[in-house]
Amino acid sequence: MNIGIVIGVSEYSDSKNNLPGCKVDSENIHTILSKSNKYDEILVLDKKITSATLKEKLTDFISANRANQIDELFFYFTGHGEFFNDEFYYLLSDFDTTKRKQTTLQNEEIDILIKTLKPNLVVKVIDACQSGKSYIKEYNVINKYFEKTSNKFNNCYFLNSSLFDQYSYQTKKISDFTLSFIQSIKKHQSKEIRYKDIIDYISDEFATNTDQTPFFVIQANLTEKFCQISPSLKEHLDSLDFEKKIIQEKKENLSLIEKIKKEATNYCTKEQAIVVIENLQAKLESFKLSGDLNELFDLEILFYEDYSPIIKENTIGNWLENNDHEYFANSSYKSVRKDRNTNPFGGINNIAILGSLTTANDESELIKDGFDLEIEVPYKTIVFNLNSKFPNVESYTARIIYLISKRQIGLFYFTTNFVEKNWEEKRMNSEIEWFFTEVKITDEKEIFESIKNIFLKLEKTVNEDIKESFVSKDK
Repeated sequence: MNIGIVIGVSEYSDSKNNLPGCKVDSENIHTILSKSNKYDEILVLDKKITSATLKEKLTDFISANRANQIDELFFYFTGHGEFFNDEFYYLLSDFDTTKRKQTTLQNEEIDILIKTLKPNLVVKVIDACQSGKSYIKEYNVINKYFEKTSNKFNNCYFLNSSLFDQYSYQTKKISDFTLSFIQSIKKHQSKEIRYKDIIDYISDEFATNTDQTPFFVIQANLTEKFCQISPSLKEHLDSLDFEKKIIQEKKENLSLIEKIKKEATNYCTKEQAIVVIENLQAKLESFKLSGDLNELFDLEILFYEDYSPIIKENTIGNWLENNDHEYFANSSYKSVRKDRNTNPFGGINNIAILGSLTTANDESELIKDGFDLEIEVPYKTIVFNLNSKFPNVESYTARIIYLISKRQIGLFYFTTNFVEKNWEEKRMNSEIEWFFTEVKITDEKEIFESIKNIFLKLEKTVNEDIKESFVSKDK
């Protein structure tokens, strides 16, 4: 048998986050699945219900079909989404950043539930914003994430509406990506349509759209069919005229001045930005270690006026040069003197820091050595040090710097351990990986939560390292 799951989240606890187009999305996808006559059972969850209730209905549906032989499982989600700490989350109606796992569906959780049914083919269509953090060196991390998850299934198609750093756009009538999915079926010239045909149509439609770039993961032989376009389905598709509705909605949109005024609420002045940074310091100084960590470490919270506590600054300097951004920051350079004398042994010319070496016929050149802000701020670096109280336990640290603009604050951070050189001296492990996340600068609560999650990530790393070290010793 074939089964479908359609989840549409259009209403949120904070009404500012409502997505009216998502209700239309889920209704239309449900109708198409029903009229295709392909699916034996379809679960639809598109009302404003609590996360607990939604998860209960979903697991009940999975359990009810566990004894059946599933040929294809079609999963569709429309609503807010978030890529956070290397995991994709489907945000539910009562989403709360302080209860992220309780008020979302994790992609990993969905995969595990689906896998229990052992379907021959898994199709996941995700129409959601995918904002969050990624490795600096791996800008397409979410693409690789979904490619990795595809290995859990024998055959699958994943259709995702946008990259990790993009919004998935919609009008009040329908989401752009879902509309393209529907149009691919409506405009198809034969009576059967493959998933590859749908993907090709969507790819062509968004080819010139720089704001939203759908991406796809395919692990199948490209012959798998979405459905036969029955007379009933064709009649329904022909009755849809979203283009006309969208044009009408655009006519009814705000005036230019109203649009400017509305968007201006997302901006802040320099003075307001400084207040945000100052308020943040006061809140972060209240952090405490949890559980056993409080017995093992002394927590030290420091705020530096420079970037002396961090390493590999060039990573951020390179990011600033290689990415479009609006931050008030630039790569920084230092002047060095290049020795132009000929090496008698045929080697390359020497390079020395200006002033440290004087030779004849040398000239100076600029070499990138990091980055810097273009505005004055109260502090530039945040440091959380976990200083060990015991000689057989390592010390750890998390280090955070930020960039700011009129609209955003970008947080770059890494966590690592300290390596002891002798009884009196220890040095920070230089094997680090920079991470990045971005938040609206007007949202003080979310900025605080983002840094709190960095702190919790440090605690998690330390707990895992200690358990691994001492459990293995016990064995």
